[in-house]
Amino acid sequence: MYFKKKERLLKQNYKGKKIPCGIGIVLGFVSAFYTFFIYYYVSKINFLVIGLSFLAISAVGFIDDIFGDNRSKGFKGHIKRLFNEHELSTGLLKMIVIPFVLFTGILYLTEDMFKAVLYTIFGSLSVNLFNLFDLRPGRCIKALFVFLVLFGFFINWSPFCISLLILLVPIFIGDIKEVFMLGDAGSNLIGYIFFIITSELYSRSLNSIVVWIALLIVAALNLASEYISFSEVIEKNKILKYIDDLGRKN
Repeated sequence: MYFKKKERLLKQNYKGKKIPCGIGIVLGFVSAFYTFFIYYYVSKINFLVIGLSFLAISAVGFIDDIFGDNRSKGFKGHIKRLFNEHELSTGLLKMIVIPFVLFTGILYLTEDMFKAVLYTIFGSLSVNLFNLFDLRPGRCIKALFVFLVLFGFFINWSPFCISLLILLVPIFIGDIKEVFMLGDAGSNLIGYIFFIITSELYSRSLNSIVVWIALLIVAALNLASEYISFSEVIEKNKILKYIDDLGRKN
């Protein structure tokens, strides 16, 4: 396999096993190509914006996968590194690029500054949250499916949203079987997919209960991650542990 020949694309998983981490950029290109294909036929500008966002979000995550290190973590850690060591970490680059991509795209589509700011916060927190879930094979995409089941009754399931989830099936199988890992490029995209499904391609009204509930839950989980370990919580809860272990190699 090509990825296995490139040392930078091999990362240690939680077992210490080195496996390819470049599948996220592949998912980014596939999702973008599919979205551009739809745009070509329906000529709705939101699909062009989403396709470009797929590329940008997966690309900045891929840079983090290849060149990133563990010397700084969290927003404070990246800021301290910038000022103390005069280094722009790949993590901080990601924290700058992703909100910028979201904000410019949403503002262009909605021409509503408040909505652009709110959705940028929602989207950025979603991307970060699913990045935090990506600590075990299959966990990130399982978390996406669980959230969408919980929100499913309130979501308008467009063919585009359903097709995005279908595209994730082979990625999920390879991830949970430890053939490859999502990496930041992949987990970033999973968070973005959650965001565009719950916001219905940025078209939901700000009065929508789905947006506000989803935003509050995502924000609360991001805040909780500063004080607790999701992995420890999952390990201590029988139901969550069962779902987390389901389909994974022992």
